[in-house]
Amino acid sequence: MNFYTLKQIVETARKSSPFYRSLYENLGTEYQLEDLPIASFDKVMTAVHDDFSALFASEQPYGMFYTTSGTTGKPKATLFGRDEWRTVNRLLAETHWRNGLLQEKDIILNLSEPGSASFMAVHHVVDMFPGRCSEIPLGCDRDFEEIISLYQHFNANVITGMNPTFLGLASRLLDTTGPDLNITRLLGGGENLYGSQMALLEEAFPNATLYPFLYGTTEVGQVAYSKVPTRYNEYIPFKELCTIEIIDPETEEVIREAGKKGTLLVTSHVRLQTPAIRLDTGDVAQWLDDPTQLEARFSLQGRRFVFEHAVADTVINKDIVFGIIDQLNTKLNITMFNVEIGGTSTQPELKVLVSLHQQSIAPPELKDLVLSAMEKESPALFEAIQTGKIRQIIVNQVTLSHFELATKRKTRFITDNRY
Repeated sequence: MNFYTLKQIVETARKSSPFYRSLYENLGTEYQLEDLPIASFDKVMTAVHDDFSALFASEQPYGMFYTTSGTTGKPKATLFGRDEWRTVNRLLAETHWRNGLLQEKDIILNLSEPGSASFMAVHHVVDMFPGRCSEIPLGCDRDFEEIISLYQHFNANVITGMNPTFLGLASRLLDTTGPDLNITRLLGGGENLYGSQMALLEEAFPNATLYPFLYGTTEVGQVAYSKVPTRYNEYIPFKELCTIEIIDPETEEVIREAGKKGTLLVTSHVRLQTPAIRLDTGDVAQWLDDPTQLEARFSLQGRRFVFEHAVADTVINKDIVFGIIDQLNTKLNITMFNVEIGGTSTQPELKVLVSLHQQSIAPPELKDLVLSAMEKESPALFEAIQTGKIRQIIVNQVTLSHFELATKRKTRFITDNRY
């Protein structure tokens, strides 16, 4: 395994990466980590949108290329050198072995997006696992009934993938064969659960516990791991692979206490092909323990950059939708919530689609609850409905199967279908 000092990484980056050469233009020869300029999210996005290889630090790159999903704009590209890729996955395999997330004789269903960094990471972790285990590398794109038939035939007991994919699979299980008692671990990630989503997973997989397979980003790679018995949104940094900092978004001072939210930065100690130095992941996080503590945990608290949709002199975004869901949680068992924007730019319409867990509610009552929550969370949006600037709002209860395709990727809380 190859690990590099901060000096080695910085000097490689400032010499060979166009992005870091510009970022470190005024950097001296002596520095500590906190002296280095931050590779801010907006600067990185601007650079890679102009040139996808702006962060690369090799004129003749070799290894494995990956791109992000592009949920925050144009997809970003990264390159793992072969030694880098082997190092991070071997360490993750050994960590999961030591901490019990993967065990001897496990049969692991890989439901990550085919060809993605996540899919390949699961595949290589299983391949490098110190014990004996098996993989069913299906990916998430097949029909759920076919997936169920195949993984149950091979007696899988562990499923890896995105949390939304687990929800789609759980819904189809309960609609067809019923709860699966054989699954003991769900190793997920990608999105935090909300509403009654955990209740749905517990009904479909009553003997399973949900853990994160890892926390990482395409640009940085593996960042943190989980271990029994941590909760599903609790992570421990891979101190061998990287240094994590949580900083105040206003002052850029490093946060050294638990419970205070800030911007998550990562510096990789293994990436030379595409260096990641004080790289802003775009995630909000907070320490759950004193960060100087051995195996201090942190949790993710959402994204910092939220795309907004302009609607009738106001906006709607993911934070507003989450706020509406929070308002409804005491009354509704929500498993999926989506706002569709229709009509035209001058005469917009809204359609709210809600799926509920073991609950049915009359359409007028459901609409009243949604409007009441919207009034509290976004008075401007509510006023636009009341004054007719938003021509109409329709609120429908649907089954979770309505969102089946959406569960196979990161879910979108807002869909803009205006013409």
